[in-house]
Amino acid sequence: MQMSSFTRCYPLLFFIACRAFSLCLSLCQLDCRSDSFLLHPLSYLPAVFYCPQLMFFYHATVCRSIATRGTFRRWSYTAAALHTATQCRRSAAVISQQEKLAARSNLNVIDFFDPALAQQPPYYTLQHGAAGYPKSDKKPTTSPQEDAIYSSVQVGDDAYFKRRDALGVADGVGGWRKHAGANPALYARKLMHYAQLELDRIDNNKRPSHVQHDECDPVMVLENAYHLTSLDAQNENFVGSTTACIVMLCQDELRVANLGDCGVSIIRRDDYVFRSEEQQHSFNFPYQLGTASFDYPADAQQFSIKIEEGDVVIVASDGLFDNLFDDEILEEVMGCMNRKQEGDSESVPQLISNALALRAKLVSEDLSNPGSPFQSRAMHEGMYYQGGKADDISVLVAVVNRDDRPRENSPPPLP
Repeated sequence: MQMSSFTRCYPLLFFIACRAFSLCLSLCQLDCRSDSFLLHPLSYLPAVFYCPQLMFFYHATVCRSIATRGTFRRWSYTAAALHTATQCRRSAAVISQQEKLAARSNLNVIDFFDPALAQQPPYYTLQHGAAGYPKSDKKPTTSPQEDAIYSSVQVGDDAYFKRRDALGVADGVGGWRKHAGANPALYARKLMHYAQLELDRIDNNKRPSHVQHDECDPVMVLENAYHLTSLDAQNENFVGSTTACIVMLCQDELRVANLGDCGVSIIRRDDYVFRSEEQQHSFNFPYQLGTASFDYPADAQQFSIKIEEGDVVIVASDGLFDNLFDDEILEEVMGCMNRKQEGDSESVPQLISNALALRAKLVSEDLSNPGSPFQSRAMHEGMYYQGGKADDISVLVAVVNRDDRPRENSPPPLP
């Protein structure tokens, strides 16, 4: 069957007509967004130019659209309505976001990293007691007039001081007594005296530079006390040396500087939480400050221990730790706690310090004592030794109590 020439030209004519119609429609709807073209069937016409296989599908789509009355018009109205709704939604979203930003700007902003909002640690004080015994063959080296001069207390060659926020003990090296002009007891006493004065200066802010008590450390206190003691030794023409241990209470922290063979122990709820170790160059040769010594306060062991209410702090010379084992010290502490609960009139720190000093004294004077820490160390060095070690004994005991009183502001620094 022969096709007419018009029939053969129909696809070409239809293609040209559709392209012209699409161009006219695009010119009339330049203000419309892409949403309207996605809804209009002629918007797919450009894709047909690049893909001729879509011609028949596109032809059928357009024919169905023409057969439907008013289809183009309704799609144009629908596209315009959708465009308007989209614009309204976008405007409402922008307004809503602006309102949220305005509401947030009116809120109180909290800086959680502000130091003022940090919870301040509690303050504690030391309820203290002290006891001591000089070595049996030693005679007092100071007069009552000298006792009134110094703020520290002397026990043989030992010396100590105690405050509500600090404790200190020094053990004068007895080997100096063989030398002319030696006075290790005076050296130890002066060191503790100046250490206590240094703490008083910090509290009262009488130093040239403003140093807060919470910012100072026991090594700094020991350095200043050592400097003043060395000057006195030169001016007064005496020699000597001493070990030293200073502990300071800074809020909920106990700071320790220990040089030599004095020691610190902390007992909490029937057990040890801290125990310092000796600093020795060799057996029975501890680190020391003083004449002909190459040791300095900066060589001291430094510790920082978090404390709790009810902790028992023991600071003592080597006369205690050379004669009593740790379990024996713990036994005495627990026994004094039980005695206090039964109604003893003395304070717990004084009960403990008296008990520890007395028991150490008994062991130090008993040559037939079956064992002591000093005996164990001597035998470890290959020496024969039995019993305790005869030495000066100084024991300071403090119980940590919570202080709920408001802190007083320190005075301004001096010019």
